Amino acid sequence: MPLQLVLNHRAVDSMAVEFIRWHGTESSDPAEAFECLELVKLFLTSQHAISGSSSATEIPGESVDPAVGSVIAALDPEQAEDALDDFYFALHSFAHFLKETGRWTGTEEAYEELHSVLGGGIGAATPSLPDILVPQLSDEEQDTAFTAMPLIQRASSLLEWLGTGKEVTATGALRLKDIEPAAAAVGVQARGKRGAQRIVSRDEPEAAGGQPDAPLEVNTMFDVPVLRDIWAALVGAGLISLSPTRAVPGPASTAWNSAKIEDRLDMRRTLSVVLLVRVLSESDDTWDREAVSETMRAILVYGTTDDPVPVAQLESLAALDPKGPFLDDTEHADPELADSRLEEIYASFTAMQARRRLSLLAELGLVEASTAYRVPPVAVQCVDLALGYLNPAHEPADGVETESNVLPLHAPSQTGDGLNHR
Repeated sequence: MPLQLVLNHRAVDSMAVEFIRWHGTESSDPAEAFECLELVKLFLTSQHAISGSSSATEIPGESVDPAVGSVIAALDPEQAEDALDDFYFALHSFAHFLKETGRWTGTEEAYEELHSVLGGGIGAATPSLPDILVPQLSDEEQDTAFTAMPLIQRASSLLEWLGTGKEVTATGALRLKDIEPAAAAVGVQARGKRGAQRIVSRDEPEAAGGQPDAPLEVNTMFDVPVLRDIWAALVGAGLISLSPTRAVPGPASTAWNSAKIEDRLDMRRTLSVVLLVRVLSESDDTWDREAVSETMRAILVYGTTDDPVPVAQLESLAALDPKGPFLDDTEHADPELADSRLEEIYASFTAMQARRRLSLLAELGLVEASTAYRVPPVAVQCVDLALGYLNPAHEPADGVETESNVLPLHAPSQTGDGLNHR
């Protein structure tokens, strides 16, 4: 072994007693602390082999993935996932120990970079989600279930209202005069008004099914909850075609009410998948789209199993501390406490966004949300197809892997919880 690496291993060994005491605040088992230190030394060995140098008290963030990856690559694939998780947690604990005991010799910026890399790695190392098992339903059973689904009923109503076509603006939105009847077709009270003051975000409670006492006044159709989502899905599914001046029935519209059950099912399935993809992938400049999307994916996947995520669990995560997103003086003075507090706030807002989007899916019948988020049998195939579209590498037989580092999800515990926040 190179002398520098030998000295670094000895440095780690010299910290063992104090590290065990420090680690004891989280676990009373000294063996876990020893395992952490052994993994740190294995990491340093790999780091040294790749870069030609190493340090026991200053770990560059950019060195983590290559060094850990080279070790993981040599393992049996069945062991790789658990090993990856163990490595990142060991390095995370060791880095915190170095910082708290004054042994960290790098800059504050270098520590923050390492902290960020390790946090992302822990999230990425969470176990795969369960397999999606699509129920075997007959065509008649599917047809009956789709016909009863609010999404299909409202889409049919909107297509009927559209008739042979309606005028649209250059942005593809209905004219102000047509917003009220179009909204009514999907069960929403809204009307167009030039210069309307109220603009509804797609994540406001009204977008999840709650109706205001008075009709909503909007500047554009795209501010009308539910209508904008169904309209976009109809366009995406080819059921509505847009020209610079008109919206007309699309090429797929003839199959919507076809006498052939296979054609009807194909279009209803397609519309459901397009809407799911839209909800899962929509972007909001004010929030982390990927974090919300991954949380939504996981909840939907668990919703196809016998261990769905309880509604109360997401409600609890979404409930913000009364102090809101501000840190008090004590938290400001303690960087670790501040980091922990910000992570809680971030997770809470992510859960809030996911809850609102799930409420939209529940209103349209793609999710049942009485006590837990369950996917109705006929919609399971749609969830599977939507996730496969969003992630080409997705293979139902192998499960779906989450990459969320905000609300890490893992196999349900024996209490039935499918969602944990680290």
